[in-house]
Amino acid sequence: MFSDVLENPADVYLRPVQIIGGIGTGKTSTTIRFGESLESKAMEKKIKLKHVYVNLKLQGSGRTVLYRYLLEKASPEIRTTSLSGDEMLYQLVKYLNNKNMYLMISLDEIEYFMKHATEHIIYDLTRINELSPEKPCGVIGLIIISRGTDYYSLLEKSEMSTLGRNYINFPQYSNLQIRDILLARSAEAFKRSAVSNDVIEFIANVSADPPVNGDVRYALDLLLYSGNLADNRGSETVTLDHVRLVHGKVYHEITSQDILDLPNDEKIVLLALARTLKHKKSAYVSFEEIRNNCALLSEELKIKIENIDYAIQDMGNKGIVNVKSIVQIGISNVPTEDLITYIDSIIDRVRSDLNER
Repeated sequence: MFSDVLENPADVYLRPVQIIGGIGTGKTSTTIRFGESLESKAMEKKIKLKHVYVNLKLQGSGRTVLYRYLLEKASPEIRTTSLSGDEMLYQLVKYLNNKNMYLMISLDEIEYFMKHATEHIIYDLTRINELSPEKPCGVIGLIIISRGTDYYSLLEKSEMSTLGRNYINFPQYSNLQIRDILLARSAEAFKRSAVSNDVIEFIANVSADPPVNGDVRYALDLLLYSGNLADNRGSETVTLDHVRLVHGKVYHEITSQDILDLPNDEKIVLLALARTLKHKKSAYVSFEEIRNNCALLSEELKIKIENIDYAIQDMGNKGIVNVKSIVQIGISNVPTEDLITYIDSIIDRVRSDLNER
């Protein structure tokens, strides 16, 4: 779809592309890799081209926030404090034209934005060339990534018209595909002979079948945490019993990547919630109890935690936390006793990341 854009990018009008597929089917990694490849080929041709990837769960809480992020990534020298959303888009196009620069934009988790924001960004971005009607605007492509087409019902007819209904479908991974990925990853991550073919086959089977349905991130998590369990128990090999034990406890819809993608405040609030639930041996706890545990974690991690209520609400919007009321807050569809060890291992990674910074 973009094989010819580097032949004469000045004549390329924006091309919208949709990528649709279930959880863990490689949509995001493929898009990011494509953007890196396009930038590399452009550099070889001495063309100034930048790919900006945006996870709308993380950087797109609203139209103005999104456009500010795009503008700052493309042209960090432009001050955006006093600009409206429309003005930021205009400055973006003006900057690209003045610098003979080109931009590829990728928006991930579009359904999340459409469900939680009342603003319509699809119309703005698919018709951005109208800001520079005399020639192409410099934005050569818009990649929209989603888990399905349900969000179409939230689009206006004009948005649907400019976006189109053609998309690239990413089917769920098959047993053989998951096995190949696991073999490649295990060869890099484990000592030779630590993971047998039987273990790889078992993980591939349970990950390809319902309810996981081909989510390769779950397969990788299952391999990772089975390895952690084997290591903790002093075993030199990962056994089927290790995998079965972890498989019975890890909830497939909350992966390590989902949690690592959270802002640091939300990771800590999530840990505080899990610890509070475990201590009380209850399905739900109150906001006040979570806040008290956050204070302890804040002192322990030497990090000031702010906006705990916002963090809980945002994780609720993402389907990680279940908020019934201010006194009934839990973790969505996950037995707390099973998840606490999982989150503890995640927080170890967070501590390591914070120490490096």
